Amino acid sequence: MLPLYEQGEEIPNCEESEKGFFDSLNILTGLYGFEQIEVECQPYPYNILLAHQYAQRQLKKSGQDIELTIMQEDDGIIKLATNHSYNTGTTLYYIPVLPLYRLLQDKKQKRIAELLLSVFGYLYHIAGIPYYRENHTYLFYQYECMEEWMIDDLESCDSDDANNEFLEFNEANHYGDIMLRKIYNPYHLNVFKKRIDTYKPKSSFSRDCLSVAQKAFTLLTDYPDASIFRNTLNQEREEYDSIIRAEQYISFIADSDGMLYENIARVVNDEFNECGEIEEPTLQQIYDSESRPSKDSLDFEYRIFPLINELCTLLNHVP
Repeated sequence: MLPLYEQGEEIPNCEESEKGFFDSLNILTGLYGFEQIEVECQPYPYNILLAHQYAQRQLKKSGQDIELTIMQEDDGIIKLATNHSYNTGTTLYYIPVLPLYRLLQDKKQKRIAELLLSVFGYLYHIAGIPYYRENHTYLFYQYECMEEWMIDDLESCDSDDANNEFLEFNEANHYGDIMLRKIYNPYHLNVFKKRIDTYKPKSSFSRDCLSVAQKAFTLLTDYPDASIFRNTLNQEREEYDSIIRAEQYISFIADSDGMLYENIARVVNDEFNECGEIEEPTLQQIYDSESRPSKDSLDFEYRIFPLINELCTLLNHVP
């Protein structure tokens, strides 16, 4: 389908617009490695619209959410810009910790557990994922609120459910602190590669664990300093904006099973339902000689979020 064109009140100067646009397009196509469509026989400004539409189609082939826009600077120069985004959907990227603790207690599974402990070390130290036992985190506050509610329930009724949930809460605190001390130790990150190189999987579960560890280490190698929040904080927000913050839906959590988790997830989802917007990885790049656009601008995000999903799936199905 050809692009539609509706003439506005004022059309930018033909010669200046074409030069700015096609100079910018040359930078874009050089970066992404696709040929430009021939538009020399088309009149202005239709030639620009046609070239823009073709370039947008080529960018879609990357598999990433990239919107190509034509922009005009204050000095009147026409340029191309891309708006990159990663859609996190309505997923809670909560990584359960207690399944790994239980795995560490099984001597037969010790090497698998240590492999995943290195993955946890990477996600905590380098990717910067919050840990629910640290008091500056969103989930720490949620667990605190849950404790107050549970105490009220215990005082008002002798409920087995309330007692069981309080037991889960105490385990979340006690074993969560133990796991934080383990994850905090940089040793597990330092021996990450050695553990991968020397590990010999003997089951489908262990092969899946090794695969996740290899992906995490490759990500660490490719992006040694990248935080998972590196492109979620680049938009100006008002303090009173009703928005779901990235650090609210990305975190380590005690467990993703049991009554305590169900209640926390319910409270979190109820709170999120009151928000009108979600903070997601986004990045704008301008294609001109002054800027330094990158083809892999959100490649890190397109790899780490699926990795977290894989890791959570493994932890939820520990044999």
